[in-house]
Parts: sequence; structure tokens; C-alpha cells
Amino acid sequence: MKIMLDQLLSEEHRMVRDNTRRFAERTLGPIAREIDAQERFPMEVYKMAGENGLIGSTSPVEYGGSGADVLTNALIKEEFCRVASGFGMSVNMCTTNFCFFIAKYGSDDLKRRYIPPVIQGDALAAFCLTEPGAGSDALSLKTSYRREGDRYVLNGAKTFITNAPIARYFLVVAREHGTIGAKGGTLFVLESGMEGLSTGKPFEKMGMRCSPTGEVFLDNVAVGRDQILGEEGRGFQIMFETLDEERILGAVNSIGIAQACIEAAVKYSKERIQFAKPICSFQMVQNMLAEMATQLCISRQFTYTLCPFVDRGIKVTMEASMAKYHASVMATRVALDAIQIMGGYGYMKEYNVERYMRDAKLVEIGGGTSEIQKLIIARELLKP
Repeated sequence: MKIMLDQLLSEEHRMVRDNTRRFAERTLGPIAREIDAQERFPMEVYKMAGENGLIGSTSPVEYGGSGADVLTNALIKEEFCRVASGFGMSVNMCTTNFCFFIAKYGSDDLKRRYIPPVIQGDALAAFCLTEPGAGSDALSLKTSYRREGDRYVLNGAKTFITNAPIARYFLVVAREHGTIGAKGGTLFVLESGMEGLSTGKPFEKMGMRCSPTGEVFLDNVAVGRDQILGEEGRGFQIMFETLDEERILGAVNSIGIAQACIEAAVKYSKERIQFAKPICSFQMVQNMLAEMATQLCISRQFTYTLCPFVDRGIKVTMEASMAKYHASVMATRVALDAIQIMGGYGYMKEYNVERYMRDAKLVEIGGGTSEIQKLIIARELLKP
């Protein structure tokens, strides 16, 4: 399954992928089941990932990153998600939804303050968009700010925020009080400990349990102009400019999970003996494995070929939604098939595939539901 992908990758890409796989298996593999059960984010592994350059791969060199391309980030994320997808999701929130925004739109002061601690593995970051009444309809958010002299005062609440319970930094989307729709949106960089900023207890979730998720509350949080990212009033436009990359990397999450499922199912099918022979010799099992591998290969090849377009600033809105939609549905199906192949053992927590299934389902919901992705695809098809 690697032959076609390897033709797309440079020697450097392959080295990054292989090094990340070894790192993930060595550091996350032995504790993946434990951190899922305990709902604990492994900061010790996050710190080691930073020390190995696996968090700042796409961040600018002048701020401690490697300045690599989106494909490099995707390869790193796949290997993390293959072993512990919640860890990969939390790391991606720091790299794609925080450091990328800061690097592209932040002042030099913001870049120097916030990028190094994150990519070195010292601090987690959160991107605060979703609200209790604003999920798929992001422009209906109510969190607002008002000017008071040279200060900006924020009020509102965010929910389903990845990393929120233990994050040090928060990139918050708010709108100027009294505005509606796509007008008045502004991005603010906030820090834990600021007066009026608080977080709720971690949510108890079905999957991605080692990735902490929770609420963020803003009660008259006052900040200066220097905490605004980009131009005031352009927050929604900035946010929408990065959706292609976010959806592509969402697809990568599913690809990593599906790869783990197939590896587990293949291994089990070779070892499990029934009717005096391994079950992999049965045509029905072979058919399931073939379908699983084919769908994964299609998702991976399509998703990774989109990465260079993002690097070049070419819009791939329809294709990015296709990638996320297909990969997320594929991963859930592959996880269920892996459980089916393993039978009763697949249903037990002793084996990892039940965790993979729980993790896979989230990608059909988070970062834009599958239904939203299909609406975007149809919209792009129907354009004049």
C-alpha cells in the first residue's frame, strides 16, 4: 500500500514519515490504551515531540520551526493518528489552527511570544470558534467585543473546544458588538490566567478521549490592540482562508485511523485459526480486507495530492471537502469491518480496534460534518 504513495514523496518526506512512525510507536504505543481510559493528554510525549521537531514542522524557521510543506505536516499527523488519534488531533490544533494563523497573520511580537512555546512542546493552544448555538453555522456566533478606550472587552462562551481544559493559549473568534453575518469578526490571542477567562471541566467523550475538550468562558476579558491577530474586522475572512488545509488534515486523521485498523485486521486474520486454517484464507474475509485497503488507498492518494496546492495558495475548496467527507466515512466503515473480522475479540477493550472505531466517528462530525461537506461539494458543482 506504500508503493504508490512513495512515488509522491521525496526522500526527506519518507524520512520524516518513518521517523515519526518510530517515535509514535515508541512513545505513544505503550500508553495509548491507558491515556484513552484515563482521558489524559500525555504532555510528556508532547514535550518529546517538540524536542524532535514534530510540532513545528511547518512553522517559520526564524521562530524555531522547520519551514516544511503541508505534506510533511500531513505525514506526521497520519503517524500520530495511527497510534493515538486523539494525540494527533490535539497536536494538529496547535500546528494548523494556532501556529499557522499566528505565523501568517501575526505581528512579529505575537510570533515571537506564542510560536516557540507551542512548537517546543511547552504549551498547548486552542482555537475557539464553536459555541452552544453556533456549530455548522459559524457566522451565527454570539461571542462579542466592545471598545473601551484603548482596550477591547470580550464576553461570551465557546464549547467543544479541543485542548481548552489544559491550554495555555487561546485563539478566539469574536464579533464586534452589534454586527451580524460575515461582518465584524476579529481574532484575539488570549492566555490562561487573564482576568475573566476560565474553562470548564473536560467533557466525557465516546472517542478521542486523550484529547481534552471543553468550554471557554469570557467574562469582561480586557486586552489591548496588540492581542488582535491580523486586521480588526477581518477575522471571518482569515478563518475561511485556511479551511481547505483544515479539511485536508481532517481527512488525514481518518487515514491514520484506517491504516491502524487494516494492520490490526490483517494481523489477526493470519493468526486466527478456524476450521483448521487461518481466517484470512476465507474468501469473505479477503473481500472485506480488499475493500478496506482499496478505500484507504483512494483516500490517501487523493488527500495527499491536494497538499501542494495549498502550499501554492491554490483554492481546492470542493476537493478538500471531498477528501474529508470520503476519508471520514471510509474510516468509520473500515473500523467497523475490522471489528467484524475480529469478531468478539474486536468488541473487547483488550484489542485496539474498538478504540479506533470510537475515534473514527468524530471526524464525521468535527471540523464540519459530513453533511456540511456534501453541501459545499454541491455548491461548488452548481456554480455558474
